[in-house]
Amino acid sequence: MKKIIPSLIVFCFLISCSSKIYDSSGWQSNKVTIDGKINEWPNPLRFYDQETGISYNISNDRENLYFVCSITNEFLQTKILRSGLEFKIDTLGKKSLGVSIKYPIGNISVTELRPNKSQAKEGSGEKPDRSAYKLKLLAQATEIQLVGFKPRFGKIISLAVPGNSGISAAINFDVNGIMNYEAVIPFSTFYKNELTPSDSSAIFNFQIKVNPVPNSSNSSNSGNRGGGMRGGGMGGGGGMRGGGMGGGGMRGGGIGGGGMRGGGTYGSRSGDNEGNGYQRNANNASTTKTTTKLKLAYR
Repeated sequence: MKKIIPSLIVFCFLISCSSKIYDSSGWQSNKVTIDGKINEWPNPLRFYDQETGISYNISNDRENLYFVCSITNEFLQTKILRSGLEFKIDTLGKKSLGVSIKYPIGNISVTELRPNKSQAKEGSGEKPDRSAYKLKLLAQATEIQLVGFKPRFGKIISLAVPGNSGISAAINFDVNGIMNYEAVIPFSTFYKNELTPSDSSAIFNFQIKVNPVPNSSNSSNSGNRGGGMRGGGMGGGGGMRGGGMGGGGMRGGGIGGGGMRGGGTYGSRSGDNEGNGYQRNANNASTTKTTTKLKLAYR
């Protein structure tokens, strides 16, 4: 009897490990226009990473995978525009993350493009207006880099020339200065032409990653808090519409950003909340990333 009880404990433990429950990606029933204006998405966004201050959501229909995120922290916004944001996918739910899109491609060094010298200096007590600087960086974001996709799609997609891949990404700033990022990736470009009911049990690993800025070194900006744009924000700055689903061109300001969930902390699209994540990874020489594991949705 004494031997049976430990065996039962081990058996129950193995069952509990094998039946681990994962959240599911959202089912995307509404049409999404990839323009960086995220009014088609639930407010607030579903997920919130406390470490990075990034609010995000991942959804799918039978043909496409959708990704959206919002960033309130100005330092991280500029870092994304200068070094790029990678949305990485592992179709086996492990850690290989062999499929990724990178938009912007970035690699703009600090010596290539600087903020206007007439703007207030950091630490001077005045909040510098980086709107024009960020829009200049965004204007250079004209391509998407592909890794791990089917060979016929190549490694670079131009946003200025519509293609047939269906892959698209866009960034826009809302009236509060929140950066909103959208992307769509057809499953046919890296997985299968269309999902089937059995795919509802498929577990994908996803990662949002921002690489170090080129030619940067550790700076005193590490540890900046995210939150609302106290200076009134971008005031309806432009965005870059891209990809094979809709052509190029500059767009006006979008609607809302923000998100929710992260240790009981909830974000907001209004940009009024200040506690939107502690930016421990916000210095130029560090890597900023957040990872989640989700089942695919199916209806």
